[in-house]
Amino acid sequence: MQDKTSPWSKWRNVFASRSQRPAPSLLRDEPNLEEVPASVARSLAIFQLGESGGGTITAQVRHSGLDGIDADYAEAMRLFVDEEHRHAELLACCVRVLGGELIRKNWTARLFVFARRLMGLRLKVLVLLTAEVVGICYYQLLSSRLPPCDMRGLLAEIVDDERMHLGFHCAFFRTQTRTRWRQFVFRAAWRVTTFAAALVVMLDHRHAIRDLGLPYGQVWKRWMAFSELAERLVLDDEDATFNASYAFSPSAAPASACDGTGAAEAPYNRSAATCP
Repeated sequence: MQDKTSPWSKWRNVFASRSQRPAPSLLRDEPNLEEVPASVARSLAIFQLGESGGGTITAQVRHSGLDGIDADYAEAMRLFVDEEHRHAELLACCVRVLGGELIRKNWTARLFVFARRLMGLRLKVLVLLTAEVVGICYYQLLSSRLPPCDMRGLLAEIVDDERMHLGFHCAFFRTQTRTRWRQFVFRAAWRVTTFAAALVVMLDHRHAIRDLGLPYGQVWKRWMAFSELAERLVLDDEDATFNASYAFSPSAAPASACDGTGAAEAPYNRSAATCP
């Protein structure tokens, strides 16, 4: 008898098992965070706004006629969006403990929303995949420059989730790139999108990157290297669905903010805010 189990059922089950995690609570005030620049709170507030959206894609998936899309994928996507909203709550905690304020609008957030709405489902998921790469890189770098604190744990939790999200979106594009022509189109669209996204994020978050002592050139190289890794997970890796968890771990980072070999580890220090 032929097994008709949906290939998306494992993703639905993974997301469902994580949906029962308790809601985040406010972080306690920590004196060692007083040295963290105000630009970091503003930067996290921008990311928090970005994590708050994405609800319209669920309805679009349910009505999609793309090959490889079924009810399990639609449910997995709904649970994915719920998890992104949980990230928004976690980031809101981080912003508040740093003494910052949440924001209601931002030009980069509007740009990402515009890109998601510009075309069909494939482009929306491409933008989501780009956001995962940017988020993983940025949260890792930010956490590495913070002093020991609870916030590092929250950011690490978000990064772990984002790795799984990246694997989920890579699995989608593997179903959409089964011919050489489609692989060519994906590669071209992916490289243009990630280049543009990295440029926009570098511009909008330049003050936080500068204040944390992260060299712009090395941050850029890190994002580009991670985007290349994501491309390989879609086009070259037969086990891409769950390999993202290792491939995007700090130990496997292809280009660090400091020396190109791994994640930067030195905490932020106002008097010596440079890479070791």
